[in-house]
Amino acid sequence: MDVSTACFPREASLNELLHDPIIGLMMASDGVHSDDIRKLYRKMERKIEPRRSRDLEAMERCFIR
Repeated sequence: MDVSTACFPREASLNELLHDPIIGLMMASDGVHSDDIRKLYRKMERKIEPRRSRDLEAMERCFIR
């Protein structure tokens, strides 16, 4: 286990996932390229980010009185 994440586990970054050898083999067998995944990620990020901002504002209103 990586010492830097032993106490505070985190999810792998997109870059780490795309460089994983097993994921690379699966993507190759499916004819998927890392650029395709990055484009999809950016597209989803643009759709989710405004909603995340609104969710955070709503949560802050619950705690700030």
